Amino acid sequence: MPVEKIRGGGELFKYHWTAFSKLQQTPFKFYWTHGRMFRYYIYSAAVMFPLFMYLTKASYAPANVKQWEEIRANRRHTFFDLPH
Repeated sequence: MPVEKIRGGGELFKYHWTAFSKLQQTPFKFYWTHGRMFRYYIYSAAVMFPLFMYLTKASYAPANVKQWEEIRANRRHTFFDLPH
């Protein structure tokens, strides 16, 4: 007789409502074994992560932030402002 996991009220959930239970029930091993696209997605995410970190650090550099504050300040106007 197989052992079933019993949830709070003594019955198994018919539908997994919470995000954690949905994630817990996802067949990742099956996806990894049979899904080429799933494997490529994981590999590409691992390879591209350093590039994304570099671009994030570069975009939030103080000089870049100051430059974009100036660009946005020049664009800030309303419909009723007089032309320059």
